[in-house]
Amino acid sequence: MTNNNQNLYSQLSEQFPQEMQRSINKGGTNLTYIPISEVINRLNKVFGVDKWSMTIESCHRDPVDSDFVIAHVRVAYYATEFTTIVRDGIGGSKIKRTKQGQILDLGDEFKGAISDALKKAAQAFGVGLYLARSDDAIEIEQVMEAEQVTTPEQASQTQLIWDNFMALSKKLTKGQKEELRTAWAQWSNGQATPNKDSVTEQQANFLLTEAMRLSFSGSTVIETPPK
Repeated sequence: MTNNNQNLYSQLSEQFPQEMQRSINKGGTNLTYIPISEVINRLNKVFGVDKWSMTIESCHRDPVDSDFVIAHVRVAYYATEFTTIVRDGIGGSKIKRTKQGQILDLGDEFKGAISDALKKAAQAFGVGLYLARSDDAIEIEQVMEAEQVTTPEQASQTQLIWDNFMALSKKLTKGQKEELRTAWAQWSNGQATPNKDSVTEQQANFLLTEAMRLSFSGSTVIETPPK
């Protein structure tokens, strides 16, 4: 993980203050959770209010057990002009009834399921993830990240190519940018477009070459696809 990516992840996964955390008893076990308002606030602060969005893919009563509402939420982070990172979350809420069997407030259960799904999607970005992980797993991850080393020379060369690509891509027309996205999708077999923190030298070279071709209306340049 690059320094900038690590910094972003650290901000997202930072533990919430004790006073923001809440507890609930489920099945005799006390569980700690973060209110949805604090999760949204974390995403707004770290990503930026105009850099992420939430889409409700579905929300309905469970066809198997109609006493549950199930929601599917998708969170998208617009990292760069060419890069969107997406995470999905599935959440649920049990419908509350009176002693006579009448539903108390179905609307609240739909909102609860959507909130739960949003939390799960945000958790995939790191928000509140520490509440669901064991100490052993966190320690192993820290050791693995410490062993990953990129030489300054490698980082410098890749960054130079990427910066040249970004400068050139800003001059492309809307149609040329669309051609660039199509070329990338074909070359990378549908991989997500990288950003300056995740791009490899091979990827940066391809993007720069394609941007140059489009800029000068040249013919297709043959590149070796990523392995």
